Amino acid sequence: MSAEEGKKRVAIEILGEKYVVRSHSSVEHLQEVGNHVNELMTELVEKHPYMSIHKVAILTSLNIASDLISLRKRGKHRKR
Repeated sequence: MSAEEGKKRVAIEILGEKYVVRSHSSVEHLQEVGNHVNELMTELVEKHPYMSIHKVAILTSLNIASDLISLRKRGKHRKR
């Protein structure tokens, strides 16, 4: 079985642009991820309308990474 077999194709919209994502994850999960990213990016664009989309994407990525790292640290503390 190749890495591409069994992947679902899901169209998501981020800041008015459509992206097709291929993944083994469920359609619902991919839509939830797309909605979350769109909400975060939309919030930044509304707060900083003159910021480039590139910077909005980087700041959104940093915010998501920060949340992920915080959750991982909390998970490690709970296991002790």
